[in-house]
Amino acid sequence: MLPAVPELPAGTVLELRTEDWRYGGHPLCLRVEEVRHDLSHYYREEWLWVIGEALDADGTPSGRMEALVKVAALAGPRTEAFAPHGD
Repeated sequence: MLPAVPELPAGTVLELRTEDWRYGGHPLCLRVEEVRHDLSHYYREEWLWVIGEALDADGTPSGRMEALVKVAALAGPRTEAFAPHGD
């Protein structure tokens, strides 16, 4: 049985290990903008397209991107709410 996809509201920050997402070859910190649930059936509900802003180690945005993320990696402490810094 596959794990359920957790709620990933816009602004959620994902901290993904190299093996948690495809095509990157490195860990990724990604602030969620959109989750493409409509495409997950093409990946037998095991992978999910997440669109968002990649973040550097210090939280600086480094560009918008799409990541194919393993659903099993989304459960647990890897997700946290993002609180923007005040100017």
